[in-house]
Amino acid sequence: MEIKLTKTPKFGPSGHSESFLLDHSATIEMPKWVSSLGLELFEYSFGKGVRLSEKTAREIGREAAEYGIEISVHAPYFISLASVEQEKVDNSIGYLTASLRALRQLGGQRCIFHTGSEGGKPRAEAYARAKDAFIRALDEIKAQGLDDMLVCPETMGKSAQIGTVEEVIDLCKLGDNVYPCVDFGHINALYGGILKNKDDFQAIVDKMFDGLGEEKTKNMHVHFSKIQYGPKGEIKHLTFDDQIYGPEFDSFADVIVKNNLTPHILSESAGTQSEDALEMKNIWQSKLLK
Repeated sequence: MEIKLTKTPKFGPSGHSESFLLDHSATIEMPKWVSSLGLELFEYSFGKGVRLSEKTAREIGREAAEYGIEISVHAPYFISLASVEQEKVDNSIGYLTASLRALRQLGGQRCIFHTGSEGGKPRAEAYARAKDAFIRALDEIKAQGLDDMLVCPETMGKSAQIGTVEEVIDLCKLGDNVYPCVDFGHINALYGGILKNKDDFQAIVDKMFDGLGEEKTKNMHVHFSKIQYGPKGEIKHLTFDDQIYGPEFDSFADVIVKNNLTPHILSESAGTQSEDALEMKNIWQSKLLK
């Protein structure tokens, strides 16, 4: 398996920003548009199911290759590897493999997914089921010849969801093709605003270094947005204009430079993904000049 790693961070939007939709409608137009902004990434969401035809996927992939845009995908949101229902687990594994097949057609390499939730069961029991199911999923991914792409379990923002930093680290130990998706907005929301300065971000990165080593940590996948939260964690995604909820990218940018990280960083802001992705890139570049 040859993993395409980069020498610098890359930035881009997750989904279509409102500014894109003003004059465009088709995803095939996205690579050229993203490139025109000076960004390098685009994340395609299969949130409601893998409904992209092979023909369209390959056409988008050709556009992405032409404009130097790397595409990642987000697997369907209804994946539930922790379910007590075997049919739901089997379907979830199918959603992962279908996402990876589409990812290959798009010419990308990273597939992000949500592991599942407690479902009213004790946390340890639910996580054990999810881990066992993910092991099965990795076996199936290998059997289908899809293990040359990365599967990235995501840190989650609600207390009932599987996906703490520690759980994601544990899952990423299960295969060479399993890399972390660290959603700092989710982490901040889950713990009621824990990410206040660069030391707080460094603590997360140190856990990754300790648990996963240098390669997976430096090349982690990152989702970044400000998120409103309450007693049970995440409520809704916001934009960088919000002055109440965090986290602030400036602090994470310091950590990127200090640790020579080379992550893929996707903005999941509410409607301003492209603008906020570019702001993150500009902040990171400004740190290099100091």
